[in-house]
Amino acid sequence: MQFIDLQSQYRRISDSIKNRIEKVLEHGQYILGPEVRELEATLANYVGSRYCVSTGSGTVSLEMALRALNIGPGDEVITTPYSFFATAEVISIVGAKPVFVDIRSNTFCIDEERIEAAITPRTKAIMPVSLYGQMPDMEKINEVAARHELPVIEDAAQSFGSRQKGFYSCGLSTIACTSFYPAKPLGAYGEGGALFTNDEELYQKRNSSCCATMAV
Repeated sequence: MQFIDLQSQYRRISDSIKNRIEKVLEHGQYILGPEVRELEATLANYVGSRYCVSTGSGTVSLEMALRALNIGPGDEVITTPYSFFATAEVISIVGAKPVFVDIRSNTFCIDEERIEAAITPRTKAIMPVSLYGQMPDMEKINEVAARHELPVIEDAAQSFGSRQKGFYSCGLSTIACTSFYPAKPLGAYGEGGALFTNDEELYQKRNSSCCATMAV
């Protein structure tokens, strides 16, 4: 039995897929065409976020979020050690230091009760990670972040479509990032990702020098 059976899924929806591909071939706008704007609007509406920016992967989304927040050398980002390596990787890529906080044994998500003790003058963001379809306690994490005036970057690669206290994953933080890798809850036929935010200033940075190299 295949873990991911995209062939069976494709057979069920092949007519719809072929029709949309033909429309792209007909209008010929292969880069940032109307389908991109349609996708971003649909995703933002679903999540309940003002803005969505589609990307090439979940990893790219995380790096763009860090760069949009001007996080770099000398900074620290609190996150969990129990995650795909991209979470800590992107923190290191921008020159910052990942600071690991232990997980809860019942959810394997970051233990929000331990986050505050890990905050230092160099802390610039908190990056909680969703696992197995479930989110960490975002309400408590946001409360800690607010006390210390820190942004929260939600790594929601494994929880798109989940809800917590009436709010959808990707709509609970300063910036949320998700992945559309085929194995994810909302999988594409290839790589893909997205960022979500309600902050217009952060959204406008999608085409700025801090993010341009990652948006290609």
